[in-house]
Amino acid sequence: MMVFMTHFFGPIISNLQSIIEHGGYFILFLITILEGIPAIGSLVPGHTAVILSGFLSRLHILNIGIVIPVVVVAAMIGDYTGYFLGKKYGYGFLKTFGKLLFIKDEYIEKAKGIIGKHTGKSIIFGRFNPITRPLVPFIIGASHVHQNKFWFYDFIGVLFWTLLSIGIGYVFGASYHMAAGVMGKFIIIAILISVLIVWGYSIVNKKFHIFAKYELFALFFNLIGLYGFFKTIQDALKDRAYMAELDVWINVFFSKNLSEFGISFMTAITNIFSPTYISIFMFFGIIYFIYKKSWRYAIISFTSIAGGLLIGAFIKEIVLRPRPEYALIIENDFSFPSGHAIAVTVFFTLLIYFFARKIKHTLWREVFISFSVFLIVLTSVSRLYLGVHWFSDAVAGISFGLFWTTLMILLARYIGMIIESVREK
Repeated sequence: MMVFMTHFFGPIISNLQSIIEHGGYFILFLITILEGIPAIGSLVPGHTAVILSGFLSRLHILNIGIVIPVVVVAAMIGDYTGYFLGKKYGYGFLKTFGKLLFIKDEYIEKAKGIIGKHTGKSIIFGRFNPITRPLVPFIIGASHVHQNKFWFYDFIGVLFWTLLSIGIGYVFGASYHMAAGVMGKFIIIAILISVLIVWGYSIVNKKFHIFAKYELFALFFNLIGLYGFFKTIQDALKDRAYMAELDVWINVFFSKNLSEFGISFMTAITNIFSPTYISIFMFFGIIYFIYKKSWRYAIISFTSIAGGLLIGAFIKEIVLRPRPEYALIIENDFSFPSGHAIAVTVFFTLLIYFFARKIKHTLWREVFISFSVFLIVLTSVSRLYLGVHWFSDAVAGISFGLFWTTLMILLARYIGMIIESVREK
């Protein structure tokens, strides 16, 4: 399975920069248009994409001379789409589909009052607010404001918003080089992602109160996994890796302390907890959850194992780290990160999340959690003992598996809340 995914992602990785350089403008154009459409615009990360385009321009991956007109034109097309829908279908369309995004009727009425008094200002400054960005053009159209007036003020708002957003990304690109030189590029990225995750968690929980107390642990381990993974991947891509000496020392230590029993035992462990067998076992688990109509557990299980292994194979093609030379088992793909470590971490993290809180007796609950963690470590050690992975491969696999699984847990809770709200309405 891992070999197949590695071969699948190989051509994509080898041409990744070319794909971004040539396809990035089209993706940016499409996302920016979609953000201006009411009802779906709030779900599209258009502003983030525009800021990212400024960042990529500073890194000379994209051309800022092309990025600016692409964003301006796309934003105006998206805004005019919202204006056209508003003019044709009126407020009934927004009230119907706005419920999907928790846009209350009083918000619409308040926006109508402001637009009626300050039409030009509303068009210009409405673009700078992520909530009103897809909303204002629709209300302008529904209010039957003349399109010439809309075009004039919309162009001003779009132009200033584009220059400011791209400028933020461009300036960040310059400071990114400075910070990365001290802390490392991947650590800076990990910090930024951590801030976004914590910010998103706090905003969602403050507004909807959907996360249980024990899911705060999921957030905590998510951040630990994120940092551990980005630290190891940064180390793996360096010419003089921080963990290289430890990798070699552990590899030599196990190679000098092999025994027939140890080889047999570790081979059994590595086979039992292989990505293939774990995927099969989780497949039956997903079928069981579907049968019991535990849709959230089924979705978490599927996205965790499928996404974890797919992304793991993708990363192998980025890092391209060869396996240790004298392995006892022949593997045909690359070494970093360990697919076994990812799969076993996903599996036992989900077991802990699904069942640990249902064990009422404290001692037995701690035994269950400790034994699950022990099997994660044991499986990873089996890969080191058999010489098919470096120590940092296992650390990266465990860290990524922990990060990805807890991320799916938190996202599933949020998406489940949206689905339940739609059903109630």
